[in-house]
Amino acid sequence: MIDLDMGAYAGFVWPAWGISAIVLAALAARAVIAARRWNAALKQLDQDLGTPRARAAQSPAAQPE
Repeated sequence: MIDLDMGAYAGFVWPAWGISAIVLAALAARAVIAARRWNAALKQLDQDLGTPRARAAQSPAAQPE
């Protein structure tokens, strides 16, 4: 059985765990948001420049049936 009793230190340990979890969740969310922005910027740049990758994504042959 897991013993989660921290005794006199519980007032320091549990808030530290909570703050750490919040910071890690915020970092993960920030990374996901940044990746979505970069992906959108890349797609826009591909469309603006007319790169082969952009043309391949827009062609009907590239669409699975």
